[in-house]
Amino acid sequence: MTAKKLVIVGGGAGGLALASKLGRKLGLSGELDIALVDKSAIHIWKPKLHEVAVGVIDQSNEGLLYRDHGLKNGYRYVRGELLQCDPMQKSIQLAPVLTKEGETLIESRQLEYDYLVLALGGTSNSFNTPGAEAHCIFLDSLDNANHFHQKLLDALLQLNETQEKLSIGIVGAGATGVELAAELHHVIESVKEYGYLNISKHHLDVHLIEASPKILPQLPEKVSARAQAVLDRIGIRLHLGVQVKEVTSEGFVTQDGDLIAASIKVWAAGVKGPKVFQHFDPLPITPRNQVEVDACMRVKGHEDIYALGDCAQLILDSGKPVPPRAQAADQMAETLYRNMLNRLKDKAEQPFVYKDYGSLVSLSRFSAVGNLMGNLRSGDFFIEGHFARLMYMSLYQRHLSSLYGWFSALVYRIAQRLLRWQRPKLKLH
Repeated sequence: MTAKKLVIVGGGAGGLALASKLGRKLGLSGELDIALVDKSAIHIWKPKLHEVAVGVIDQSNEGLLYRDHGLKNGYRYVRGELLQCDPMQKSIQLAPVLTKEGETLIESRQLEYDYLVLALGGTSNSFNTPGAEAHCIFLDSLDNANHFHQKLLDALLQLNETQEKLSIGIVGAGATGVELAAELHHVIESVKEYGYLNISKHHLDVHLIEASPKILPQLPEKVSARAQAVLDRIGIRLHLGVQVKEVTSEGFVTQDGDLIAASIKVWAAGVKGPKVFQHFDPLPITPRNQVEVDACMRVKGHEDIYALGDCAQLILDSGKPVPPRAQAADQMAETLYRNMLNRLKDKAEQPFVYKDYGSLVSLSRFSAVGNLMGNLRSGDFFIEGHFARLMYMSLYQRHLSSLYGWFSALVYRIAQRLLRWQRPKLKLH
């Protein structure tokens, strides 16, 4: 009997966890043919992209190679980028693979499936702000994180010679924007060890721009207030209740007509689905480029297509959509894993139930803050400092465990720490 074909498009936290768990359960034995499609060869946990951007972690150390991981975990990696979906023919079309010079390496291809999972994640939402896409770096992919890193290295090299101020502007004071701002101040205080003798924290201006009246607007007031106190202490320039009307090569133009000058500009506000969904006529796509799914994460009107994570819109019983957070993608992957096993055994699929376990925000070496919810106690409670940092690190360990299993994840994490001990603290190339 020929094995059923499962195609998972997107190797982010949710898609990769699903491929790994199903691969170890059914792929290694040949009971299910699993293909994971991604345009990148390397996986980095998305909450760590800001650390790649500033050079705190090196993707050669922290990155997971899909091809090698797939060999060991029962799925095959297919390099490619989704172009179109044909539910009638049960196939997807992949865009041509090009070299950096634009030459075609692999022509456009068709992949057939019995079951399809869309796990493409989300992208930053510019809200059609003029100039945003032309002048800003959207910190939502590994390529963009590496692009920011190179611009930062170039700016530091120039700064060491000129001693002129380096101004970096970040739109969006959610977790990504806040964590990036804190890491930038950590880096600027560390580069002197590596020969940048003329640079100090006084040469860096980081502007954090947020339309809401507080940073981390989705989190409880106490978490926001403590995080803001840390940012104030290290010298981050906060622009709260400020809307950006336009982005130019000089910086950000506000609704009041003021200019916030910035030589490096980052957009980290809002989340929407991938651009490719704009052209997915056969599927129900929302104005935010998300695909509509039912309670079991099946794409509405298509029994053999599923979607999870930031690219999916799943409305909860409360009437609100599942929030675009890493923990939601992890939970959706776990539910879909169980449902795929049920489906292959002709058993009923179970609806997704979202559990909010709270939020944690890392403020580099300066602190960590957050609130915990769920099974620990009724309601939620605030944490900060070393305990919050340990809890933040445990989230990454849970992610690794979904990819490798608990024992292998522990060995992998120890190996990472040993490599970090021997390597430079910052990636300066």
